[in-house]
Amino acid sequence: MNLKNYSKLALLGIGLTISAACSKSDDNSGEPATGSGSKFLFVVYSDGTSGEAANYIITADDLSSGEVSIKNNGVETSAYSFLVQNNTLFGITYANYGPTQAYQLNSSGEIVKAGNQVNTEFTGAYTPIDDKAYVGVSLSGGISNPEATLYQFDAANYQVSQRKSFSLDLFKTGEFANYTAIKEIGDKLYMPLYSATGVTGKSTSYIDSAWIAVFDKATLTYQKLIRDGRIGPIGNWFGMQGVEQIDNGDVYAWSTSGNALNTALTAKNHSGIIKINASTDAVDASYFFDVEALTGHKIARGNYIKEGKFLMTLYQTDVVGGVSGGIVNLAIVDVINKTVTDVTDIPDHAQMSYLNKVYIDDNGNTAYYVLKNTEGNFYCYKIDVTAATATRGIRFVGVSDVTAISKLTY
Repeated sequence: MNLKNYSKLALLGIGLTISAACSKSDDNSGEPATGSGSKFLFVVYSDGTSGEAANYIITADDLSSGEVSIKNNGVETSAYSFLVQNNTLFGITYANYGPTQAYQLNSSGEIVKAGNQVNTEFTGAYTPIDDKAYVGVSLSGGISNPEATLYQFDAANYQVSQRKSFSLDLFKTGEFANYTAIKEIGDKLYMPLYSATGVTGKSTSYIDSAWIAVFDKATLTYQKLIRDGRIGPIGNWFGMQGVEQIDNGDVYAWSTSGNALNTALTAKNHSGIIKINASTDAVDASYFFDVEALTGHKIARGNYIKEGKFLMTLYQTDVVGGVSGGIVNLAIVDVINKTVTDVTDIPDHAQMSYLNKVYIDDNGNTAYYVLKNTEGNFYCYKIDVTAATATRGIRFVGVSDVTAISKLTY
């Protein structure tokens, strides 16, 4: 077992023996959920012939072994984007008007539609807020029309409860801001941004700055802009990551500081992590975690676990990806103690599109992580967060992509 341990965490062993099972549903029949059981849900693309494929939501009871497929399992969906709020999976179609459909598990653990399809916006990022709502943000027309819209969706009554337009001409440099995520931070929303020219073939002049726009969560009103010049842009397009609030209220943001399309645009700054005081929206100038200097690698993606620990992917070569691509490994990154511990027993693999497919158990001791190995097979790994070890679990059969993982009760 080859371990690169940049922290002083003790490694423990882990074993699991659970079986996998599936269920199906293609209608709205069944009694409402009661909360007596739970299932994992995955959104997958079928492995179609002649270029034909479809999206499906499929279920599994356990993820430790066996196989899961769309055969006799799950429902077809037109959506690509998915989030869970109010024990409901919301599927948002990436298209004009953003047709949105809610899904739940009925009392038999079958996937059923909940309510009618609702038109929202051409949604490019989203985040659950409070207990029974989420906020999404629409695309803009670029430099010629930099207006975008934040909207709040009532996840209990399945309707848009408010909208607020704002301008992405925030930098006043002749370039416009493009967002990579939207995140709930207390009574505010944080939106990490990068600068773009909006002109084909013309690259941005601003590759050594990180920006976050701050909005009031209740009114969706723009408040201010946070900037830091020690890292490059935060996150990547449609990645829904790059900034997170931890248990003590502090906010951490990270950057790859690399460019997959043009190496000349790679930031001079190292890939690292900055800290923001959420009560003041002020960057902590005394804190900088230079992950690249510590490990020799750049950060690709991250998901918060607990107690200042993140599950992150780190690029293993000089080639970094954009919305996908590049070879990565998995690590536990402790932003409080500034340590990086590679997760063992999991292979280096290609970075999957947009965001890591991760589900964190409520207690934060276990994470489930989906990857595509070098042979082209998709597996879900169970990560022991304390031991920083992984165990390979369920294999996906007959799918060309896995775009989301979540869990619902019934």
